[in-house]
Amino acid sequence: MTAPTNAAEVTRTLGQLSLNLWKCIEQLEQADFDATEKRAAFDLAYSKAFLAAEGSMDIRKHKAVVETMYLREAADVADALVRSLIRRMKGLERRVEVGRSTSSWHKAELALVQAGVDH
Repeated sequence: MTAPTNAAEVTRTLGQLSLNLWKCIEQLEQADFDATEKRAAFDLAYSKAFLAAEGSMDIRKHKAVVETMYLREAADVADALVRSLIRRMKGLERRVEVGRSTSSWHKAELALVQAGVDH
């Protein structure tokens, strides 16, 4: 992706980045709810499996781990998606800040041109 070269491109780019940031925030919100639900489902299933298992404490623990691993994996993947969306959101925020700086630069350049100062 090349940097915007004029004020109109900067404005379009900032608009698109803002839209992308908003979509990312919405996806992050949904992913966070999903991860929370999956983590709770895993915790509950693990507790039920542990209580239903027979044997020593260690045997019951490991039986519960084996029985609920698919839920643990789903919760871990959901958590990873949340972390990924946070990284994407932060990247978009940085790009917006760069766009704002570029916009300020273009405005200053335009002011100089309008004032008759040759750059």
